[in-house]
Amino acid sequence: MSLIVLGVNHRTAPIEVRERLSISESHSEAFLTSVRSIQGVRGAALLSTCNRVEIVVSSDDEDVIEPVIDHLRHDADLDRATLENHLYVLRNGEVVRHLFRVASGLDSMILGEPQIGGQVRQAYQFASTHGMLDPVLQQLFDATLRAARRVRTETGISEHAVSIPYAAVELARKIFGDLKGLEVVLAGAGKIGELTAQHLSGFGLKSIFVANRAFVRATELAHRFGGEAIRFEDLESRLFTSDILIASTTAPHFILNAEDVERAMVSRRRRSLFLIDLSVPRNLDPAIAAVEGAYLYNIDDLADVAQANREKRQGKTNAAEELIAREADGFLRKLAGHDAVPTILELQSRLEQIRKNELEKCLRRLGPITTHQQEAVEMLSTSIINKVLHYPILRLKESAADSKPEERESLRNTIRKIFGIG
Repeated sequence: MSLIVLGVNHRTAPIEVRERLSISESHSEAFLTSVRSIQGVRGAALLSTCNRVEIVVSSDDEDVIEPVIDHLRHDADLDRATLENHLYVLRNGEVVRHLFRVASGLDSMILGEPQIGGQVRQAYQFASTHGMLDPVLQQLFDATLRAARRVRTETGISEHAVSIPYAAVELARKIFGDLKGLEVVLAGAGKIGELTAQHLSGFGLKSIFVANRAFVRATELAHRFGGEAIRFEDLESRLFTSDILIASTTAPHFILNAEDVERAMVSRRRRSLFLIDLSVPRNLDPAIAAVEGAYLYNIDDLADVAQANREKRQGKTNAAEELIAREADGFLRKLAGHDAVPTILELQSRLEQIRKNELEKCLRRLGPITTHQQEAVEMLSTSIINKVLHYPILRLKESAADSKPEERESLRNTIRKIFGIG
């Protein structure tokens, strides 16, 4: 049994690659079904966020890696060389430690950010609901979420943790110095839009406008924060007067292009307009950056805020890393122990059958004996078999602590050959 993760994240791939690989929720089931159809794949799950796309697979062996890469490449319409420049492949123990760190917020751009734990849970629930998980991945995700809860409650890594929307607002403050009296437009009223509005609400804005495809959702969010809902088709017209636009929709295409912004800048007489795109795939055409007076930032431009947050939380990070190391080691020992169970059971069954066969021969040769004598012979044969089994079973169980799966597999194969099992 192998555990494998194939993916890219904010450290290994720029946004233009991540958005190509991004898999929408509506396409997730079809994608996972295609991965599950690969020979040797037992279970699969998908984590696709603004900063990472990862496929988690349990399989008979590592031969599935190449087919999974091909599925990912074809789905994203990327050439092999481009994908391999940014792709990482993790195996077995690396997978466990990685998922524990991801769910705990230790692998995030914004260290300790709280959203990723929920995203991992959603990925788990989605795969489970659609029948994509095998027992091993089920155990892995259960252990991942338990480890993340321990990290957050016992180390305090998530206390007062910042988020991507917080970082976006900090970037806006860095640009303007003071947000008081400014006009802001939020394109998107989902969770990111809601958090952005929440962070903006205390800075004395002149006005905040909320645009969303579902107008009722825009109305609800605008009402909560004293803003005004606008129709999505009126988004461009708001650019004529607004100072900042922050986009966070799930649209798989640009909602504003350079021509839209160019028209707005003419009306604004080139007064500066700042646009922050928090979406992956991106909502705002990168060509907007070339429009005079328009300043475009995307999610990868939040690195300075992320680094400042990381430095402030370094002490808690060390405690979290130590806890994760212990949790991961414990889970790996448990998993390896499960791997040994079939061999132990087959070994016991094989020797028990030998014992019974030989006992029958012995009793026939002995002729009539008392019940007490027969019980003594039975006890003797059972005791001999238990002593023969003792060290092979002990070694199989001890191998669960071995961090190298190939050594555990080699031991199991050797024992099976010695005792003539399958």
